[in-house]
Amino acid sequence: MQIFKYPDIRQLPAILQRPLRDEESLERTVSTILQQVKSSGDEALRELTLRFDGVVVDSFKFPEDAWAAALDAVPQDLQAAIQQAAGNIRTFHAAQREQFTPLETMPGVRCWRKSVPIEKVGLYIPGGTAPLFSTVLMLGIPARLAGCRDIVLCTPPGPGGQINPAILYAAKVAGITSVYTLGGAQAIAAMAYGTQSIPRVHKLFGPGNRYVTAAKMLVQQEGLAIDMPAGPSEVLVFADDTCIPAFVASDLLAQAEHDTDSQVVLLTTSDRVLQEVLDEVAVQLWSLPRQKMLQAALSNSLAILLDSRETVLQAINWYAPEHLILACEDPDVLAEQVENAGSVFLGNFTPESAGDYASGTNHTLPTSGFARSYSGVSLDSFVKKITFQQISGQGLAALGPAIVTLASAEQLPAHASSVSLRLQHLAAAEGNPEAPIEPIADPGRLLRPNIRQLKPYSSARSEFKGSAPVMLDANENAADLHGDALNRYPDPLQTALKDKIAALKGLTPANVFLGNGSDEAIDLLFRLFCIPGEDEVITCPPTYGMYQVQADIHGTPVRQVPLDEQFDLRPEEILQASSARSKLLFLCSPNNPTANLLSAHKIEWLLRRFPGMVVIDEAYADYSGAPSWASRLAEFPNLVVLQTFSKAWALAGLRLGMAFAVPEVIGYFNKVKYPYNISTPAQRKLLQALEPERVALQVQDAVAERTRLSAALENLPGVQKVFPSQANFLLVRFGQAAEVFRYLRENGVIVRDRTREPGCSGCLRTTVGTAAENDRLLELLTKIKQD
Repeated sequence: MQIFKYPDIRQLPAILQRPLRDEESLERTVSTILQQVKSSGDEALRELTLRFDGVVVDSFKFPEDAWAAALDAVPQDLQAAIQQAAGNIRTFHAAQREQFTPLETMPGVRCWRKSVPIEKVGLYIPGGTAPLFSTVLMLGIPARLAGCRDIVLCTPPGPGGQINPAILYAAKVAGITSVYTLGGAQAIAAMAYGTQSIPRVHKLFGPGNRYVTAAKMLVQQEGLAIDMPAGPSEVLVFADDTCIPAFVASDLLAQAEHDTDSQVVLLTTSDRVLQEVLDEVAVQLWSLPRQKMLQAALSNSLAILLDSRETVLQAINWYAPEHLILACEDPDVLAEQVENAGSVFLGNFTPESAGDYASGTNHTLPTSGFARSYSGVSLDSFVKKITFQQISGQGLAALGPAIVTLASAEQLPAHASSVSLRLQHLAAAEGNPEAPIEPIADPGRLLRPNIRQLKPYSSARSEFKGSAPVMLDANENAADLHGDALNRYPDPLQTALKDKIAALKGLTPANVFLGNGSDEAIDLLFRLFCIPGEDEVITCPPTYGMYQVQADIHGTPVRQVPLDEQFDLRPEEILQASSARSKLLFLCSPNNPTANLLSAHKIEWLLRRFPGMVVIDEAYADYSGAPSWASRLAEFPNLVVLQTFSKAWALAGLRLGMAFAVPEVIGYFNKVKYPYNISTPAQRKLLQALEPERVALQVQDAVAERTRLSAALENLPGVQKVFPSQANFLLVRFGQAAEVFRYLRENGVIVRDRTREPGCSGCLRTTVGTAAENDRLLELLTKIKQD
């Protein structure tokens, strides 16, 4: 290391200058590689991989059938360490999600901002002799948390052309499956331009050698976004008499072993510390394997003795290090004055390696002094921020004159006119009344384009709905072998059943869809409105788990806007989370598992503003006494109401559910459903069982039993809270939920564990059973305290 003692402060910028490199020659070489890939695609990639890596590659994508064997090759202790690091990284980056509340800058003028994931991102992971599987976690986890749809990972082939198994294991943990065996500047070119095998991305991430860095800088000049300008890795350590010299030396060597171009800098105010650290570097150096690389890096590195902490601080902020370690007295005080650094490590027991691997912060950081103006990678790196505004008539009347004045002063008359025309319109309307916000009038525009054009399957019974003495159109068995007409296909539109249900609900048959449970209706909603991988849905956890399951089945991203502390909606946050791609909003009321009704006025507010279809699941509505939203279908064409016969009607075994919507939407359901989705016996049984008076009495009994059970549970010593219920179940918080759950199961009483649901810590959910079943539950809950 080059040693400087008490240099003049005016000399520090020259002393701290990074080593110069032949950038012009490097750029010419890399530019040639970029152009070769741009023009010849995969052919160029194979030639360059053979030239630089000595490997012949037939298929760049790592094959699916080889994942299992590769993952099995990762030692268990390394798997556990990767999992622990991933957990910390996920926790730290998940906390970076932005919750921006719409702001009224003046009455009637609302502005807000929303984070939208970058659709396609490319991650470069250095491999070879030092495979940086930790970088997979640092980039892949925030990309997944941000909601990036396509994540492409390129990493160079190792010995024998294989990818290091630890890189693949980290990719699996991060949720990345598109992994390509490709490295160097050619990998950057492939992701920047796209080839026959490698998808083109919208933003590039990841460290690399000088060729990779140069390639990133060159494609950025062509308009592709990159994470940040980057150069060789570096660390600056400030150590005073309170440091442990061996620790400081180990940190310097840890950074020096990245590459021959790496630079490490030691600043100290103690001549003793300077000498002891240099001695420790010499001792520790010879025990490390990468001798040539370490010695080359150390030859570019500096040890500087300064006169005061004030001078040290000036040097730090001028150098703007990628990594800054403060091994000194009161490091937190000094850290508050640091203005330029990528990541700061405070105290003797905070090694830079912790940030490289497992503490949770990101290790992809700006180098070469770019920390003066760039941040390290974070969740924000994988999203773009879109601003929104909505101005009412009242707001424009107040703000408009100022806009006209400003536009006129800039000599932009069309800008001024766009506002003055609206002001004239408002003035013509008496009192400038605001028109009510109207909901979506044409749900058809939300349909998937292929569904809009779909020609549905035509069954025999849909083409001929009448009766005739000889029916030979449906390829049935003409012989009624069982004497119950099961040889004939059922009515594909369940005409008689729909007539009766519509009469009970105060609707028309054209408003009714019947499905194999309401779950079939949920499935069809995804089929109708959500393009897999492109459109998205919004849910409000804790809520019915089938919404997430169906989204996973259909490859539809889910945005979650959790309920508030009272398990009610956050409507403005829901709207903020939505976009033109938000096709479905699922609301369960009464909600499962919390049993409460959602606020009616908040639901109406969303019905008028949400950009997609609003689905209200009323599976438990019979127990609430609240009016069904189905009565307002004519008012809201974007509304779908789900109900079931599995709860209050006690017909769970029939698997019959309903969707209510405007006739246009019901027509879409019928377009994609299977022709005979409900069996003849199920239809017959339901026609016999539709006795609303008997069901109403049963509901009264269930509500009374719910009240009794709730009161009894509240008096038990182990119960912390019984949540109010408008359903046929109760959510109950226990002091020792896991113990209670296990004890009940061992004694033959089965309830649902909901402790992992948002806001439901310590909660179990129990259905309101028969009086005898409820008594057995209470008996065990009383006894558990005595056992």
